[in-house]
Amino acid sequence: MIIIRLLFVCGLMRSMSYRLSYRANHRFPSSAARPPASASVRRQAGSHLRPIVVMLAFAGIVPTMSWAQSSDTGNTANATTNASTSTNTPAAQEAQLPTVAVNASSDDVQPPTEKTHSYTFHSTTAGSKIALSPKETPQSVSVLTRQQMDDFQLNSVNDALKHVTGVTVDQYETDRTDFMSRGFQITNFQFDGIGTPLIYQSQYGDIDMALYDRVEVLRGADGLNAATGNPSATVNFIRKRPTYDFQASGDISYGSWDTKRIDVDVSGPLNKAGTVAGRLVAVHEDGNSYIDRYKPSKDIVYGVVEANLTPTTLATLGFSYENNRSEGAQWGGLPLLDANGNQLSYGVGASMAPSWAYFNTQEERAFAELTQQLGQRWKWKTTAAFNDISSNAKIFYPNGSLNADGSGIESYTSWWKESNRQIVLDSNVSGKVDLFGRTHDLVFGASFSRSELSNPSGEGDTDGTALSLSELLAGTFPEPAFGAATDYTHYLDVRRSVYASSRWNLSDRVNLLLGINYTQAGSSGDASGTPYSQQSAGSSPYVGLTVDLTRQITAYASFTKIFNPQYQLNIDSQLLGPARGSSAEAGVKGAFFDNRLNTSLAVFHVRQTNVATDAGLNLETGNEAYTAGNATSEGVEAEVSGQLTHDWNVSAGATILRVVGDDGLSTQTFVPRKTLHLSTTYRVPYLDHKLTVGSSVRWQSATRFESEGVGTVKQGAYADLDFMVRYDVNRHFSITGNLNNALNKKHFASLEYSTGIYAGPLNGSVNLTWRY
Repeated sequence: MIIIRLLFVCGLMRSMSYRLSYRANHRFPSSAARPPASASVRRQAGSHLRPIVVMLAFAGIVPTMSWAQSSDTGNTANATTNASTSTNTPAAQEAQLPTVAVNASSDDVQPPTEKTHSYTFHSTTAGSKIALSPKETPQSVSVLTRQQMDDFQLNSVNDALKHVTGVTVDQYETDRTDFMSRGFQITNFQFDGIGTPLIYQSQYGDIDMALYDRVEVLRGADGLNAATGNPSATVNFIRKRPTYDFQASGDISYGSWDTKRIDVDVSGPLNKAGTVAGRLVAVHEDGNSYIDRYKPSKDIVYGVVEANLTPTTLATLGFSYENNRSEGAQWGGLPLLDANGNQLSYGVGASMAPSWAYFNTQEERAFAELTQQLGQRWKWKTTAAFNDISSNAKIFYPNGSLNADGSGIESYTSWWKESNRQIVLDSNVSGKVDLFGRTHDLVFGASFSRSELSNPSGEGDTDGTALSLSELLAGTFPEPAFGAATDYTHYLDVRRSVYASSRWNLSDRVNLLLGINYTQAGSSGDASGTPYSQQSAGSSPYVGLTVDLTRQITAYASFTKIFNPQYQLNIDSQLLGPARGSSAEAGVKGAFFDNRLNTSLAVFHVRQTNVATDAGLNLETGNEAYTAGNATSEGVEAEVSGQLTHDWNVSAGATILRVVGDDGLSTQTFVPRKTLHLSTTYRVPYLDHKLTVGSSVRWQSATRFESEGVGTVKQGAYADLDFMVRYDVNRHFSITGNLNNALNKKHFASLEYSTGIYAGPLNGSVNLTWRY
């Protein structure tokens, strides 16, 4: 009967999504439309890092606050949460609401954040693959919890990561986004701790947050977990898991530009014995936009089944489907400079995309996990993930430079399809050993990934048509007749890794973390008619040290390396070697008020060498050529997250950054050098605590982007201010209102590539929530 139910639920999840007929593809019509796949290095004169007195004060002010009806505890991660872990058996989960003591420093337990009503977390495996509390982790880690996402209606990946310390969201078009951290592009998105690098290092379409309990962001290099990538950050999306007590929720929201959204989330046991549980999440959203002719919509289905096959064996099967559709999608954004280098300005909703242009993305993600307890202290876990990621589009690109009279732009149109199929396997053994009278943590494992991509593309029959600025903004360019594929790219990427991680308990106050990852990466294929093949390998060591200064405060330091295979060609049509990065960090972390409030202050130094940098066209081949560049990033970060009182949540962070090339000149100047974010909510003690109010502010310093030979785009410092209010009508029903960009600030969402779109103006939504 258990097997029948498992097959039935998995089949149901699959049947709720329709098969994809085509997979995604991608075409960059010119270097102005899109940069190379690797993070390029752009240099401009800039200022040096200044002293950070304010940030020191920011980190030091928190311990002086008082906590109502609480007392500080020791340096273990004993934390109280109202949510039980999905891996517990029903006997350990007689109810969701009773408190459960979690010792994240001694048990591999990562409790979900839903129902904790908190803006902080209690344990993570980020960086080391060993479950540790925040202050036991010798790297900067931020977590966006389910509560914060619900409070501020952070439904998209772009909205979510805007609220993470040290992360910059560069949305340069309607449907493509770059994410930056510590001056480098974020290339690693993981799901439950495993994944492959982003295609082209950008996010195509959206990732909806309804499927996830929390988002963990490890800043700096992640050589042990991710093996390859940039020394920027790793974003880990932690999926919701089944509960062994029945629960259900439904959300209906209506917002600006006729945006409508429906969320359904149902979870509970699937058999009388309570050894099998399942969860189903479904979302539909559609509406218009502040951008002319742009109409996004999406459908999401996620199902997961968890079965306790024996008292020591847990099996999990899951599947998700996300379909994002965009009518009137932009490609290349608005030109921000004219031919004379003068900066241009438009209406906040301006677009040059005609209504026939579209950009659709689909993601199917299936995963299976088997966890076997080996005695009392060891565990073996194997995970397999199968991803089918695709997109297809018809695009219009405004090619050229605007003259003073509004001329100078010609049409470029294209269709493309892209299919990326991935297999990711990971298996590891983790446990504890006793040596020299102390207990230590060990993890050994291996991983394998295979990613195959193909993307045919073709052009329209009206390319090169001259258009005036008024015609472009009206979006009246007719849909051309598209021909057969004239360009084709195909590649196969295979990576194999072995890794080991350990945490050595040297004394009651000192712990040493040691680890290493050895990865072999190979890629072969055909890029626009040019065959290539490359093999690379590298070791990524990890060293971390934590020292408990007091029961609440821990000092730490860490160093790790990472490498990133590259497939760009130099001027001699030879492949560049892998880019190599290193990340060093030191700081102090604190845990206060029974670990309900976490603080951190860090200084960091990041370096990346041999990065592919645009060197113009190879005149013999007509293809882009690249040279190797180096960049160094250093700065300071501070963060506070959690509960100041039982009714007061806060998540705040600040970053001061300096990024330079080997010549000492500033690079990546479209990344703000100073950022600050603060989100807070307060449950008003009157009205029986039924009223919650909150606000969020995000500030960044001035930015600029120099377009070589044309001019410089500049944007001054700005702040976005949001508000929320929620009223709990009763224990099952609540009403939430959200107001975004309350000051109606007009600013670009990105300056990258000297093209862009404006961020959304003043907007709001009302959300009705029912929970059982």
